Amino acid sequence: MKQDTEGKRVRESAPSPNSQQVSKPNDAKEDLQWDMELVLVRHGTTLWNKERRYLGHADLGLLSGAEQELKTLQKKLQGHSFARIYCSDLMRCRQTLQIILPESALTSECSLSAMPPIMEPRLRELHFGEWDGKTYDMLKDVALYRAWIDEPQQFTPPGGEPWIHFVNRLREFLDSLFAWRIALEVQPMESNAAPPSVLIVTHGGVIRQLACMLMPGHDFWSLNPKPGEAFRIQLRLIGPHNCIARLLSH
Repeated sequence: MKQDTEGKRVRESAPSPNSQQVSKPNDAKEDLQWDMELVLVRHGTTLWNKERRYLGHADLGLLSGAEQELKTLQKKLQGHSFARIYCSDLMRCRQTLQIILPESALTSECSLSAMPPIMEPRLRELHFGEWDGKTYDMLKDVALYRAWIDEPQQFTPPGGEPWIHFVNRLREFLDSLFAWRIALEVQPMESNAAPPSVLIVTHGGVIRQLACMLMPGHDFWSLNPKPGEAFRIQLRLIGPHNCIARLLSH
């Protein structure tokens, strides 16, 4: 068995929860011209994260001391310019964004973003329904829960979100992001021009699933984003719903 940072356990042999792929094999070379870069940030620590409780759509804020926890990431992002900033509309992500990119940095003459941050409900964590706030030990004897942790694609928490809905809303978000990038491309980019960078402040499950959808060979458990951790995914768009991608730590 393996355990997620929020208490979820799954069998090592369980199939990937990702039901679709949007990538071709990652044969990208170091000198490939990238079209876009995603900087994926998991929000800082909440009380339920610390207590290893499921945390989906419940709107908890960050623990006190979040500024110190996120200080390293804030320094890394200083001076980094973003063409767009997206943030889950839940409080823990909005507070994380406010810390790592203070409003003063977004409204100054040398603004770090071309437009105000976009609060995006499609970037919410999976909705755990009646299991929100529960721990593995509270649920381990529930038959539906045991079935769900083995096959989350096939079973849904009571009052929660079907896996296919979770995947589809993230696919819709990616489609809108790709459409924006294509519309942005009026002329071919200069060979030495940096690709537009997009900051996405979201949740651990969302980062896992986006990587799963973009990176061949990744399943849902390939990444284990810690609170306040960031990953970079460089993308080369090669057709509708198709891209070459490269994952980098930030």
